[in-house]
Amino acid sequence: MSWIYQSVLFVIIAGLCALATRFVAGEYNRSVPCDPASLLPYEVCMATVQGDWKGDVLWVDARGRRANKKPMASAGAIEISATHLNEDLGKTAQLIFEANNKYQKIVVLCQTDACGSSKYVRAKILENMLHDEVYILRGGWKAYIAGVEQ
Repeated sequence: MSWIYQSVLFVIIAGLCALATRFVAGEYNRSVPCDPASLLPYEVCMATVQGDWKGDVLWVDARGRRANKKPMASAGAIEISATHLNEDLGKTAQLIFEANNKYQKIVVLCQTDACGSSKYVRAKILENMLHDEVYILRGGWKAYIAGVEQ
């Protein structure tokens, strides 16, 4: 048997194995686990944002300015980059202050949990007294995407 036939046979067998795995195990679970008991006082789960708060939040994207960054699906989401903080806060301060007047919470998200930009942006919003209730999304971008796709 030639290498071409062997390669085609291997691809067919691998595809059948993948289909069988999906049939047995089901679809891949993309949700990000979040235990409310383990949260820090300033962290929030996506389930809380969607359930208890009914999504009525002002999203702050602290992932930074990158050309290949996927945009947020939420209408009215604002971008505040840690590297351009003063410039971005100057542009968005009015929106943040209006959210405070509407009793709308702010949720800051970063690329991952380990990303320090969300903590830095949150601290600056509180420091400048633009808003009283500023939270960080546990799970970052992955939690946001998993919550939006549901």
